[in-house]
Amino acid sequence: MTPSSERGRDRSTRPSADPTRDRIVNAAAELFSARSFEGATTRQIAARAGVAQPLLNYHFTSKETLWQAAVDSLFTLLDQHMNARLQTLGDVDDVTRARLIVRDFIGFSARHPQLHRIILQESTAAGARMDYLLTHVRPIYESTIEMFANLAEQGAVPAIPPTHLYYILTGGGPTMFVLGPECQELSGLDPTSDAVIEAHADAICRLLFNDPPFP
Repeated sequence: MTPSSERGRDRSTRPSADPTRDRIVNAAAELFSARSFEGATTRQIAARAGVAQPLLNYHFTSKETLWQAAVDSLFTLLDQHMNARLQTLGDVDDVTRARLIVRDFIGFSARHPQLHRIILQESTAAGARMDYLLTHVRPIYESTIEMFANLAEQGAVPAIPPTHLYYILTGGGPTMFVLGPECQELSGLDPTSDAVIEAHADAICRLLFNDPPFP
């Protein structure tokens, strides 16, 4: 859950200063997440972005580089979101810090399900795109299991291997939103509503921390 500025990731993920490029990247993130790398075409992405195909080709030399830029942009959003929270925490205790990080991660997942959809698409089989994702995901995994190991020592989370806690969080946290249309059809809940997002964050915190919902 630690942002890239604290993890020391080498790749620059600063937003582009070119609004046309940004429109293309945003359209790519939407279509890759909805249709997969194979299912989304650069022609469809150009149309979604409202640009001509040659302009997309000017900014991105291949579909692969465009996919990488879309992935980078989503992780940049995650970093910015988590950094904003961390800057407000000051010297709060470890357990309060962890609860707030978990809640903010779930809030981000609810509002940006594209990231987890792409991770699910590309992480079921080894390959170059999974390797690329892992350059982003591995530092998050390492910092999160370190956080859970520390909390387990304090008795704040169940004494089970932190890897399992990581997958409980990163699986159970985003899934309601990744499968938003299914959730709405099955339950009648609107997973985009603030009330449902907060209730889901409460549920995950109760499971992880074994305590009442955090205010």
